[in-house]
Amino acid sequence: MQNHSIRNPSRRLGLFGILLFALTSLSNVQAQDYPNKPIRFIVPYSAGTTTDVIARVYAQKLTEVLGQTVMVENKAGAGGNIASEYVARAAPDGYTLTFSTSATHATNPALYEKVSFDPIKDFTHIALMVSAPNMLVVNTKIPVNNMAELIAYAKANPGKLTYISAGSGTSPHMAGELLKTMAGIDIQHVPYKNITQGFTDLFAGEVSMTFYHVPVIYPHVKSGQLKALGVATSERSPIAPEVPPIGDTVKGYDLRPWWGLSGPAGMQKDVVEKLYAATTTVLSDPAVQKRFIELGMIITPMTTQEFNDFTVVELAKWGKIVRDSGAKAN
Repeated sequence: MQNHSIRNPSRRLGLFGILLFALTSLSNVQAQDYPNKPIRFIVPYSAGTTTDVIARVYAQKLTEVLGQTVMVENKAGAGGNIASEYVARAAPDGYTLTFSTSATHATNPALYEKVSFDPIKDFTHIALMVSAPNMLVVNTKIPVNNMAELIAYAKANPGKLTYISAGSGTSPHMAGELLKTMAGIDIQHVPYKNITQGFTDLFAGEVSMTFYHVPVIYPHVKSGQLKALGVATSERSPIAPEVPPIGDTVKGYDLRPWWGLSGPAGMQKDVVEKLYAATTTVLSDPAVQKRFIELGMIITPMTTQEFNDFTVVELAKWGKIVRDSGAKAN
């Protein structure tokens, strides 16, 4: 007996069409039913970091909006690369999401010799959410009170000043490298696995300075433990309006970390649209806005297409900073 399903091309194509229609219909039903189980939100840094705090605020409200639990999981390590690779390899069903950040998706591909994911091709970038300015502060033993004095002091004492960060590729690290390049100074990067210890050493004068999120570091300025010299954006921070932008002294200096919602490449359009709409609702909530302002965040909503375009531009921008500075992952 002949197997007509194999030997008859028309029949074979007909069966393929039926199968394709069935799979498409199933996908559409799944998208309409999304989410019907808990969502995992993978955070690329440890508990208590700025990224973790933002993620938990977002996940709590997203749970309310979607009517389904959003569970936060921390997968720290390798400057955020471990979590990013994990999500890039996950099923693109909308149940494994993460924050793409200026570190994981813009800096790290240039900073690390080998990154096992493509920050553009391996992800579905859904929505940019927030950005944040860093503030440059020095310990009280450093004999400077503004950016011009800092630059002059650094040039007179090459290699003497040190700046701390929470690790290679983080925004404080890149802020320091950008200042080195643009101001033509020699300052030394000191990464810490535990930034709390870094702050202790900074207060004690063991290290010179840091670039850190305004709401975290500014209370130590007000208490007199540190001196603020500038914010790393082109405009002043509403939290500390008396502190001028670094760009007032170093023309063109403007660098701010950002956080956006992403998932694995290949996510269904309907699921992406549902997550984008839900994220827009979250960011419009007054309680969320208030909390983000307290954290020093600037809500920076973008459409999915705008966010994808932005990611490409940022990858080139931060990569150039890394290459120009000669920075390497510690």
